[in-house]
Amino acid sequence: MSEPTKSESLDRVLDAALARAADEPVRFDVAAGRNALAAALKARAEEPVVEHHPRRRVRWLAAAAAVGVLTAGGLGALTIDNGGSSATAAEELIRAADLAARVVERPVGPGQYRYVRARYEGITVELGSIKAYTTDMANEEWIPADRRDEWMLKFDVGSAKWLPGHEGEGEPDAGPFKNDPEFRGKCGNYSYYAEGQPDRCTTASFRNPTPEFIASLPKDPKELLAKLKEKGGPTDGDALQEARGALRSGQYPAEVRANIFRALALLPGLVVTDKRANLDGKEGVALGMRYYDDFTEIIIDPDNGDFIGGRSVVAEDLGEEDGGLKKGTVRDSYAVTSAVVNSLGARP
Repeated sequence: MSEPTKSESLDRVLDAALARAADEPVRFDVAAGRNALAAALKARAEEPVVEHHPRRRVRWLAAAAAVGVLTAGGLGALTIDNGGSSATAAEELIRAADLAARVVERPVGPGQYRYVRARYEGITVELGSIKAYTTDMANEEWIPADRRDEWMLKFDVGSAKWLPGHEGEGEPDAGPFKNDPEFRGKCGNYSYYAEGQPDRCTTASFRNPTPEFIASLPKDPKELLAKLKEKGGPTDGDALQEARGALRSGQYPAEVRANIFRALALLPGLVVTDKRANLDGKEGVALGMRYYDDFTEIIIDPDNGDFIGGRSVVAEDLGEEDGGLKKGTVRDSYAVTSAVVNSLGARP
């Protein structure tokens, strides 16, 4: 076998990270979304944006590893003309935390598996141009109670389609998983991972939480928020992104999800962006804030405090060098479900 090129190695690293993102196509409620984000965007527009390295969205399937993805029937621009207040966001999160803390969940017993299903859809912008296309993908992962045992990961990738007004030549590539592969590996160390990836049984993070990592997390919301910033970055947006990655993994018990909500309630810039956001047929409350080029959200179920998923929406019109996406474009979204099953490959 020939040695991989530098670009191939980078692709494998990004694809490896993708497997750690754990979202059926999201049916985005456009009517409700019209009143979703504008006031929040307006309130944040005059604030300075922290300088950052240019985004390299050559393939959204790789970017999904860091962002998480899934929208509905179309990824067009939305009309945004409403928003909320940070006080309301805190109230919603505290309420969700109180509900989540009351949930009695079925533990993953010996010989059982944590089943996480995620469905994504997102926009890939070809670097340095306005060419862009959409791709949808679902993945299912089975994580054994004993993480040293064999894990399984399945992909189901849809077709890639040019985004209207951003067409290129030919047909866009749906990415490396377009043939819907299946991977197995002890500790979740799948064969397509780039060489040198950390062992998932012994190297823990918010996005790859081992039982020991979860048990070590602070119970105090202020301390937990500090931990999110320590691992994700110093800004409030960094903390929200780190929390999104944690929640998206589908591996945290309800009481810990409740603590994460309480920690996020301390973020002064978080606002309610949509009180009836619809993801994958589930309606929830969307809360978000400006993060670089996008307005990033989490969506929670107000009835039980469950985490439904999230969205990223372009915050300001982008130049052609960044794809020329318009303000209000849903760049990506995702929905996540999690359950306990009795065997590898079983579904709830």
